Amino acid sequence: MNRAILNLNQASFDTIHTYSLELLQDIGIRFPSEKALALFKTHGFRVDGSMVRFEEKHIQKALETVPAAFTIEARNASRNIQIGESNYVMAPGYGPPFIIESSGEKRDATLADVETFCKLVQTSKCIDFNSAIIVQPGDVPPETAHLDLLLAALVLTDKPIMGSSVSEAAARDSLNLAQMIWGSLDRPVMISLIDSLSPLQYATESVEALMVFAAAGQPLIIHSACTLGATGPITTAGSLVISNATTLAGICLSQLINPGAPVVYGLGGSPMDMRTGGYVNASPEDAKHVAISSAMGRYYDMPCRGQGAVTESFCLDYQAGMESAMMLTVAALSGIHVVLHSCGTFGSMLAMSFEKFIADEDLCGAVKKLMKPVELTDDAFALDLIKELGTEGNYLLQDHTLGRCRKEFFTPDLGIRTHHTNWLEMAPRDITARAGQLLENRLAQYEEPQMGAKLKNRLIQFVKDRKQSR
Repeated sequence: MNRAILNLNQASFDTIHTYSLELLQDIGIRFPSEKALALFKTHGFRVDGSMVRFEEKHIQKALETVPAAFTIEARNASRNIQIGESNYVMAPGYGPPFIIESSGEKRDATLADVETFCKLVQTSKCIDFNSAIIVQPGDVPPETAHLDLLLAALVLTDKPIMGSSVSEAAARDSLNLAQMIWGSLDRPVMISLIDSLSPLQYATESVEALMVFAAAGQPLIIHSACTLGATGPITTAGSLVISNATTLAGICLSQLINPGAPVVYGLGGSPMDMRTGGYVNASPEDAKHVAISSAMGRYYDMPCRGQGAVTESFCLDYQAGMESAMMLTVAALSGIHVVLHSCGTFGSMLAMSFEKFIADEDLCGAVKKLMKPVELTDDAFALDLIKELGTEGNYLLQDHTLGRCRKEFFTPDLGIRTHHTNWLEMAPRDITARAGQLLENRLAQYEEPQMGAKLKNRLIQFVKDRKQSR
C-alpha cells in the first residue's frame, strides 16, 4: 500500500491513459524536426505542420516492444547497473549552472567543478552512475561543453555514464567516444535524458538526440513535466494527463526507430508559487507525482524515473534535510528504478554544493539500507542463541554479534551519534564545516581509475579535434 496514492487504482490509471490518448488523437504533440516528421509520415501518422497525432494502436504497439528491464555496462564491469525489476539506482545532480559555496555565496560552475564532482561520484558508496551534466561549466564554450563533460566522466570515473542529449551532434559525439571504449555498441553502455517541453511538445535538439540514441539501442529516460498552474493545469489530475501524453509520444518515436530500444518512463509536476510566480521544487505535489510516476511505469510495464534529494533551500538547514528526505524516500518506497539529483542539489535544481553532496550521501545510504530486504535465514533468526541465553544472556560478546557488528547497521559518515557533552566539545560542530572536512579527505584519497594511456590519448584527441571542427 502506498499512502501517497491511496485513492488511485486500476480504473484511475485506465482513465489517465484514456484521456492521454484523447489528447494525442485530438491535439497531438509538436515535434519540430523534419527528420522526425518524415518518419512519422512514413509510418502513416497524421501530421499537420509540426503537430503529430497518434492513434491508440500506435501507442499500444510501442508499449509492447519496450523492455521491462535491462543492464547498462560500465567501463569497470563490476560496476554495471541493472534498470528495472526491483533495482534502484542513483545519479547525482543534473544540469545546475551554479555552485553554492560553504559561505552561502553563489557562483558560476566551472569545468574544475565538473572534475571534482566526478571524483566524488567515483568514490561514492551510494551513487551508482554519473550524470551527463553534473553542472553546466560556464568557463568553456557552450557549443562544445558536452565534450568536456563526457571526457571527464569517462576518464575520472569507471561507473556507468549518461550520454549528452543537448543536440544531435552531442549524441553522436557520445556514441563515438563510447565506441572507443566498448567497441561495438550492441548493448547498452550509457543512458540519456530526454526532457519534453510543456505543454505537449519537444525541442528540436531533444527530438534529434532521441533519434540518434534510439537508433543505436542506447537507453533513454523520456520524461515530461509541467509547472502546475503555469505550463499545465493547476490540478494534479490535469498535470498527469498532459505529461503522460507527451511522454507516451516520445516513447512511441523511440520504438518506431528501433523496436525494443530500452526506455525509462518519466513523469513529474510541481506547483507554481502563486505569490511569486516561481517554480516550487520538493513540494508534497512534487513527491506525489514521483509516486504516481512509479505506478504509471508499472501500468506500462517499464522502468520509471523519479526525483532525488532536491530542495528549495540554499544551505544545509532543516528545510534542505526535510525536503530532500521526503523526495528521495518517496521515490525509493514507491518503486522508482532510476533517480537523478540524488546528491548535491540546492535551490530548485539551479545549483550544486559539494557539502550537500557529502550530506546527501548519508541520506542515500540510509534509504538504500531501508530498502534492503530483511535477512530471514536461520543464522539471522539466531533461535539457538536465543534459547541458549534465555533471560540472563548478554549478546554483546557472542560470536554471532561479533561476526556481524561491522556491517549489520547503517552508520552515517556525517550524521552525529554521540552524547550531548561530546557534541558541545565538537569542533567544528556546524554540519557544513564538518561536510567540508569529509570532502577534503575524500578528494585527497581519490585515485583515477585505470585506463590505458593509448585509449586515454585517443579520447583526448577526439575531443580536441571535435572542438577545432566546430
